[in-house]
Amino acid sequence: MPSSRASLLTGLAVALLLGLAAPGAWAQDSAPQAVPPREIIVATAPVNSPLGRWGNAFVERLKTEAGQPVSEAITAGPLPNSALLQSGRVAIGLVSLDVAAAAWAGTSPMAPGLKFEHLRALAPVAPAAVLRFVVPVGSGITSASGLAGKRVALATDDALTEPMLKALDVKATLRRLPLTEVAKQFADAKIDAVAVTGLEPFALPPEQPAVTFGLTVAEIAKVAAAIPGVAAAAVPLPPAPAVPPADPAATDPAAAAPAPAALPPQPLPPSAGMWTWLVASDALPEEVARRATEIAVGQAAPLAEAAGLELSPALDPLTNRALPFHRGAAAAWATQGVTVPADQVR
Repeated sequence: MPSSRASLLTGLAVALLLGLAAPGAWAQDSAPQAVPPREIIVATAPVNSPLGRWGNAFVERLKTEAGQPVSEAITAGPLPNSALLQSGRVAIGLVSLDVAAAAWAGTSPMAPGLKFEHLRALAPVAPAAVLRFVVPVGSGITSASGLAGKRVALATDDALTEPMLKALDVKATLRRLPLTEVAKQFADAKIDAVAVTGLEPFALPPEQPAVTFGLTVAEIAKVAAAIPGVAAAAVPLPPAPAVPPADPAATDPAAAAPAPAALPPQPLPPSAGMWTWLVASDALPEEVARRATEIAVGQAAPLAEAAGLELSPALDPLTNRALPFHRGAAAAWATQGVTVPADQVR
Protein backbone atom coordinates (compact mmCIF):
# COMPACT_ATOMS: atom_id res chain seq x y z
CA MET A 1 0.00 0.00 0.00
CA PRO A 2 1.20 3.56 -0.62
CA SER A 3 2.86 5.22 2.34
CA SER A 4 1.41 8.33 3.94
CA ARG A 5 4.27 10.26 2.32
CA ALA A 6 3.29 8.81 -1.05
CA SER A 7 -0.35 9.83 -0.57
CA LEU A 8 0.69 13.31 0.50
CA LEU A 9 2.99 13.77 -2.49
CA THR A 10 0.38 12.52 -4.91
CA GLY A 11 -2.06 15.00 -3.42
CA LEU A 12 0.51 17.77 -3.75
CA ALA A 13 1.00 16.86 -7.40
CA VAL A 14 -2.74 17.14 -8.02
CA ALA A 15 -2.81 20.49 -6.25
CA LEU A 16 0.13 21.64 -8.36
CA LEU A 17 -1.63 20.60 -11.56
CA LEU A 18 -4.68 22.60 -10.56
CA GLY A 19 -2.65 25.64 -9.62
CA LEU A 20 -0.09 25.86 -12.40
CA ALA A 21 -1.83 28.74 -14.09
CA ALA A 22 -1.52 30.96 -11.01
CA PRO A 23 1.61 33.06 -11.68
CA GLY A 24 2.33 33.75 -8.02
CA ALA A 25 2.15 30.10 -7.00
CA TRP A 26 4.21 29.05 -10.03
CA ALA A 27 6.99 31.52 -9.26
CA GLN A 28 7.26 30.16 -5.74
CA ASP A 29 7.10 26.46 -6.72
CA SER A 30 9.47 26.72 -9.68
CA ALA A 31 12.29 28.51 -7.85
CA PRO A 32 15.56 26.52 -7.90
CA GLN A 33 16.41 24.75 -4.68
CA ALA A 34 19.19 26.71 -2.99
CA VAL A 35 19.97 23.90 -0.54
CA PRO A 36 20.30 20.27 -1.61
CA PRO A 37 17.42 18.15 -0.27
CA ARG A 38 18.11 16.44 3.06
CA GLU A 39 16.04 13.45 1.93
CA ILE A 40 16.05 12.02 -1.58
CA ILE A 41 12.44 11.29 -2.54
CA VAL A 42 11.91 9.17 -5.65
CA ALA A 43 8.53 9.42 -7.40
CA THR A 44 7.76 6.06 -9.01
CA ALA A 45 4.54 4.59 -10.44
CA PRO A 46 1.36 2.77 -9.35
CA VAL A 47 1.95 -0.05 -6.89
CA ASN A 48 2.47 -3.50 -8.47
CA SER A 49 2.74 -2.06 -11.99
CA PRO A 50 5.92 -3.07 -13.85
CA LEU A 51 7.37 0.44 -13.52
CA GLY A 52 6.22 0.58 -9.92
CA ARG A 53 8.17 -2.60 -9.17
CA TRP A 54 11.20 -1.21 -11.01
CA GLY A 55 11.02 1.98 -8.98
CA ASN A 56 10.82 0.10 -5.70
CA ALA A 57 13.83 -2.05 -6.59
CA PHE A 58 15.78 1.05 -7.63
CA VAL A 59 14.96 2.89 -4.39
CA GLU A 60 16.18 -0.04 -2.29
CA ARG A 61 19.53 0.01 -4.15
CA LEU A 62 19.87 3.80 -3.94
CA LYS A 63 19.31 3.69 -0.16
CA THR A 64 22.61 1.85 0.29
CA GLU A 65 24.63 4.24 -1.88
CA ALA A 66 23.19 7.76 -1.68
CA GLY A 67 24.83 8.74 1.60
CA GLN A 68 21.60 10.31 2.84
CA PRO A 69 18.01 9.18 3.51
CA VAL A 70 16.04 7.92 0.50
CA SER A 71 12.30 7.23 0.33
CA GLU A 72 9.77 6.28 -2.33
CA ALA A 73 6.66 8.23 -3.32
CA ILE A 74 4.18 5.99 -5.13
CA THR A 75 2.33 8.15 -7.67
CA ALA A 76 -0.02 7.86 -10.61
CA GLY A 77 2.86 8.06 -13.10
CA PRO A 78 4.74 10.44 -15.38
CA LEU A 79 2.40 13.45 -15.40
CA PRO A 80 2.37 14.03 -11.62
CA ASN A 81 6.04 13.03 -11.44
CA SER A 82 7.04 15.78 -13.87
CA ALA A 83 5.12 18.33 -11.80
CA LEU A 84 6.65 17.13 -8.53
CA LEU A 85 10.15 17.31 -10.03
CA GLN A 86 9.62 20.79 -11.39
CA SER A 87 8.34 22.02 -8.02
CA GLY A 88 11.30 20.47 -6.17
CA ARG A 89 9.05 18.32 -3.99
CA VAL A 90 10.81 15.18 -5.21
CA ALA A 91 14.41 14.77 -6.38
CA ILE A 92 14.10 11.86 -8.82
CA GLY A 93 11.17 10.47 -10.76
CA LEU A 94 10.09 8.10 -13.52
CA VAL A 95 8.92 10.11 -16.54
CA SER A 96 8.21 8.90 -20.08
CA LEU A 97 10.02 10.99 -22.66
CA ASP A 98 6.87 12.09 -24.47
CA VAL A 99 5.66 13.64 -21.20
CA ALA A 100 9.13 15.08 -20.54
CA ALA A 101 9.40 16.60 -24.02
CA ALA A 102 6.02 18.29 -23.70
CA ALA A 103 6.84 19.57 -20.21
CA TRP A 104 10.20 20.99 -21.31
CA ALA A 105 8.69 22.65 -24.39
CA GLY A 106 5.82 24.19 -22.45
CA THR A 107 3.15 22.13 -24.20
CA SER A 108 2.22 19.83 -21.33
CA PRO A 109 -1.55 19.32 -21.08
CA MET A 110 -1.17 20.18 -17.39
CA ALA A 111 0.11 23.71 -18.01
CA PRO A 112 0.26 24.85 -21.63
CA GLY A 113 2.77 27.64 -22.06
CA LEU A 114 4.76 26.90 -18.90
CA LYS A 115 8.18 25.31 -19.36
CA PHE A 116 9.38 22.76 -16.82
CA GLU A 117 13.00 23.90 -16.90
CA HIS A 118 14.19 22.16 -13.73
CA LEU A 119 13.98 18.64 -15.23
CA ARG A 120 17.22 16.79 -16.04
CA ALA A 121 17.73 13.41 -17.71
CA LEU A 122 19.65 10.64 -15.93
CA ALA A 123 19.20 7.26 -17.67
CA PRO A 124 16.73 5.15 -19.64
CA VAL A 125 14.70 2.77 -17.50
CA ALA A 126 12.29 0.69 -19.57
CA PRO A 127 9.55 1.10 -22.14
CA ALA A 128 6.40 2.71 -20.80
CA ALA A 129 4.55 1.13 -23.72
CA VAL A 130 5.42 -1.20 -26.60
CA LEU A 131 3.39 -1.27 -29.82
CA ARG A 132 2.44 -4.57 -31.40
CA PHE A 133 -0.52 -5.83 -33.42
CA VAL A 134 -2.55 -9.02 -33.07
CA VAL A 135 -4.40 -10.45 -36.08
CA PRO A 136 -6.24 -13.72 -36.70
CA VAL A 137 -4.27 -16.54 -38.28
CA GLY A 138 -4.90 -16.53 -42.02
CA SER A 139 -5.79 -12.83 -42.15
CA GLY A 140 -2.95 -12.14 -44.59
CA ILE A 141 -1.85 -9.13 -42.51
CA THR A 142 1.81 -9.48 -41.63
CA SER A 143 3.08 -5.93 -41.13
CA ALA A 144 2.01 -2.43 -40.13
CA SER A 145 1.76 -1.43 -43.78
CA GLY A 146 -0.80 -4.20 -44.25
CA LEU A 147 -3.13 -2.39 -41.84
CA ALA A 148 -3.86 0.34 -44.38
CA GLY A 149 -7.62 0.51 -44.91
CA LYS A 150 -8.25 -2.05 -42.15
CA ARG A 151 -10.31 -1.74 -38.96
CA VAL A 152 -7.92 -1.63 -36.01
CA ALA A 153 -9.11 -1.76 -32.40
CA LEU A 154 -7.12 0.00 -29.71
CA ALA A 155 -7.59 0.58 -26.00
CA THR A 156 -9.60 3.61 -24.95
CA ASP A 157 -6.54 5.17 -23.26
CA ASP A 158 -4.02 4.27 -26.00
CA ALA A 159 -1.92 7.35 -26.78
CA LEU A 160 0.78 5.61 -28.84
CA THR A 161 -0.80 3.75 -31.77
CA GLU A 162 -2.38 6.68 -33.61
CA PRO A 163 0.76 8.91 -33.75
CA MET A 164 2.94 5.93 -34.70
CA LEU A 165 0.66 4.91 -37.57
CA LYS A 166 0.55 8.55 -38.64
CA ALA A 167 4.37 8.68 -38.65
CA LEU A 168 4.35 5.58 -40.87
CA ASP A 169 1.66 7.10 -43.15
CA VAL A 170 -0.60 4.11 -42.52
CA LYS A 171 -4.25 5.13 -42.78
CA ALA A 172 -6.46 2.69 -40.90
CA THR A 173 -9.88 2.98 -39.30
CA LEU A 174 -9.23 3.14 -35.56
CA ARG A 175 -11.87 1.97 -33.10
CA ARG A 176 -11.33 2.62 -29.39
CA LEU A 177 -12.82 0.03 -27.05
CA PRO A 178 -11.92 -1.95 -23.93
CA LEU A 179 -9.50 -4.72 -24.84
CA THR A 180 -11.76 -7.16 -23.00
CA GLU A 181 -14.20 -6.78 -25.92
CA VAL A 182 -11.66 -7.60 -28.64
CA ALA A 183 -12.35 -11.35 -28.80
CA LYS A 184 -16.07 -10.77 -29.45
CA GLN A 185 -15.27 -8.07 -32.02
CA PHE A 186 -13.06 -10.54 -33.89
CA ALA A 187 -15.72 -13.26 -33.65
CA ASP A 188 -18.33 -10.87 -35.08
CA ALA A 189 -15.92 -9.82 -37.87
CA LYS A 190 -16.15 -6.18 -36.78
CA ILE A 191 -12.38 -5.60 -36.60
CA ASP A 192 -9.38 -6.84 -38.56
CA ALA A 193 -6.63 -6.27 -35.98
CA VAL A 194 -5.99 -5.00 -32.47
CA ALA A 195 -3.16 -2.70 -31.44
CA VAL A 196 -1.70 -3.42 -28.01
CA THR A 197 0.69 -1.11 -26.17
CA GLY A 198 0.53 -2.22 -22.52
CA LEU A 199 3.49 -3.83 -20.74
CA GLU A 200 1.34 -6.77 -19.66
CA PRO A 201 1.18 -9.66 -22.17
CA PHE A 202 -1.96 -9.86 -24.32
CA ALA A 203 -3.50 -13.00 -25.80
CA LEU A 204 -6.77 -13.99 -27.41
CA PRO A 205 -8.65 -17.10 -26.22
CA PRO A 206 -7.18 -20.43 -27.43
CA GLU A 207 -10.12 -20.94 -29.79
CA GLN A 208 -9.09 -17.78 -31.66
CA PRO A 209 -5.60 -18.54 -33.03
CA ALA A 210 -3.75 -15.34 -33.72
CA VAL A 211 -0.42 -13.92 -34.84
CA THR A 212 1.43 -11.06 -33.13
CA PHE A 213 3.85 -8.76 -34.95
CA GLY A 214 5.57 -5.46 -34.23
CA LEU A 215 7.35 -2.84 -36.30
CA THR A 216 10.39 -3.52 -38.46
CA VAL A 217 13.81 -1.97 -37.83
CA ALA A 218 13.18 0.56 -40.61
CA GLU A 219 9.71 1.41 -39.25
CA ILE A 220 11.10 1.88 -35.72
CA ALA A 221 13.71 4.29 -37.07
CA LYS A 222 11.05 6.25 -38.96
CA VAL A 223 8.80 6.53 -35.92
CA ALA A 224 11.73 7.43 -33.64
CA ALA A 225 12.63 10.31 -35.94
CA ALA A 226 9.12 11.71 -35.61
CA ILE A 227 8.32 11.05 -31.94
CA PRO A 228 10.74 11.89 -29.07
CA GLY A 229 11.39 9.01 -26.71
CA VAL A 230 10.66 6.17 -29.12
CA ALA A 231 13.23 3.37 -29.48
CA ALA A 232 13.39 -0.39 -29.91
CA ALA A 233 11.85 -2.35 -27.03
CA ALA A 234 11.18 -5.99 -26.24
CA VAL A 235 7.62 -7.20 -26.90
CA PRO A 236 5.87 -8.68 -23.83
CA LEU A 237 4.57 -12.16 -24.66
CA PRO A 238 2.00 -14.29 -22.84
CA PRO A 239 3.33 -17.25 -20.84
CA ALA A 240 3.51 -20.70 -22.37
CA PRO A 241 0.23 -22.62 -22.16
CA ALA A 242 -0.04 -24.91 -19.15
CA VAL A 243 0.45 -28.61 -19.92
CA PRO A 244 -2.25 -30.73 -18.21
CA PRO A 245 -0.83 -33.38 -15.89
CA ALA A 246 -0.93 -36.97 -17.06
CA ASP A 247 -3.80 -39.06 -15.72
CA PRO A 248 -2.26 -42.18 -14.09
CA ALA A 249 -5.64 -43.95 -14.34
CA ALA A 250 -5.68 -43.65 -18.11
CA THR A 251 -4.02 -46.98 -18.93
CA ASP A 252 -6.33 -48.17 -21.69
CA PRO A 253 -4.14 -48.37 -24.83
CA ALA A 254 -7.28 -47.96 -26.92
CA ALA A 255 -7.97 -44.58 -25.35
CA ALA A 256 -7.57 -41.59 -27.59
CA ALA A 257 -4.13 -40.00 -27.43
CA PRO A 258 -4.11 -36.61 -25.73
CA ALA A 259 -4.01 -33.58 -27.96
CA PRO A 260 -0.51 -32.21 -28.42
CA ALA A 261 0.34 -29.32 -26.13
CA ALA A 262 0.21 -25.89 -27.70
CA LEU A 263 3.56 -24.41 -28.58
CA PRO A 264 4.80 -21.64 -26.31
CA PRO A 265 4.81 -18.11 -27.77
CA GLN A 266 7.88 -17.55 -29.90
CA PRO A 267 10.04 -14.49 -29.15
CA LEU A 268 9.46 -11.57 -31.46
CA PRO A 269 11.98 -9.03 -32.71
CA PRO A 270 11.88 -5.77 -30.74
CA SER A 271 9.17 -3.33 -31.74
CA ALA A 272 8.77 0.40 -31.12
CA GLY A 273 8.41 1.48 -27.50
CA MET A 274 7.93 4.78 -25.73
CA TRP A 275 10.68 4.84 -23.13
CA THR A 276 10.50 5.90 -19.51
CA TRP A 277 13.60 7.61 -18.13
CA LEU A 278 14.96 8.30 -14.70
CA VAL A 279 14.66 12.08 -14.42
CA ALA A 280 16.01 14.37 -11.71
CA SER A 281 15.50 17.86 -10.43
CA ASP A 282 18.37 20.21 -11.24
CA ALA A 283 18.81 20.63 -7.46
CA LEU A 284 19.90 17.01 -7.03
CA PRO A 285 23.57 16.89 -5.92
CA GLU A 286 25.90 15.76 -8.69
CA GLU A 287 27.27 12.81 -6.70
CA VAL A 288 23.77 11.44 -6.04
CA ALA A 289 22.81 11.94 -9.69
CA ARG A 290 25.94 10.06 -10.71
CA ARG A 291 25.22 7.13 -8.38
CA ALA A 292 21.57 6.98 -9.43
CA THR A 293 22.61 6.83 -13.08
CA GLU A 294 25.22 4.16 -12.40
CA ILE A 295 22.62 2.00 -10.65
CA ALA A 296 20.10 2.35 -13.49
CA VAL A 297 22.73 1.50 -16.13
CA GLY A 298 24.92 -1.01 -14.33
CA GLN A 299 22.07 -2.97 -12.77
CA ALA A 300 19.65 -2.85 -15.69
CA ALA A 301 19.23 -6.63 -15.86
CA PRO A 302 18.40 -7.29 -12.17
CA LEU A 303 16.14 -4.23 -12.08
CA ALA A 304 14.23 -5.49 -15.14
CA GLU A 305 13.95 -8.92 -13.53
CA ALA A 306 12.62 -7.43 -10.31
CA ALA A 307 10.02 -5.52 -12.32
CA GLY A 308 8.98 -8.57 -14.36
CA LEU A 309 10.01 -6.79 -17.57
CA GLU A 310 11.66 -8.23 -20.63
CA LEU A 311 15.19 -6.85 -20.95
CA SER A 312 15.08 -4.55 -23.98
CA PRO A 313 18.05 -3.77 -26.23
CA ALA A 314 20.51 -1.34 -24.68
CA LEU A 315 19.38 2.20 -25.46
CA ASP A 316 21.84 4.82 -26.69
CA PRO A 317 21.35 7.65 -24.16
CA LEU A 318 22.12 10.24 -26.82
CA THR A 319 18.83 9.38 -28.52
CA ASN A 320 17.25 11.45 -25.72
CA ARG A 321 16.07 14.65 -27.39
CA ALA A 322 13.60 15.66 -24.70
CA LEU A 323 15.70 16.94 -21.79
CA PRO A 324 19.24 18.12 -21.03
CA PHE A 325 21.34 15.74 -18.94
CA HIS A 326 22.19 16.33 -15.29
CA ARG A 327 25.92 16.96 -14.79
CA GLY A 328 26.16 13.95 -12.50
CA ALA A 329 24.54 11.76 -15.16
CA ALA A 330 26.98 12.99 -17.80
CA ALA A 331 29.85 12.00 -15.51
CA ALA A 332 28.37 8.52 -15.06
CA TRP A 333 27.89 8.05 -18.80
CA ALA A 334 31.50 9.07 -19.40
CA THR A 335 32.59 6.00 -17.40
CA GLN A 336 30.50 3.91 -19.82
CA GLY A 337 32.35 5.37 -22.81
CA VAL A 338 29.52 7.75 -23.73
CA THR A 339 30.40 11.42 -24.03
CA VAL A 340 27.38 13.66 -23.62
CA PRO A 341 27.92 16.83 -25.69
CA ALA A 342 28.49 19.89 -23.53
CA ASP A 343 25.46 21.68 -24.98
CA GLN A 344 23.26 18.82 -23.74
CA VAL A 345 24.41 19.10 -20.10
CA ARG A 346 23.03 21.61 -17.58
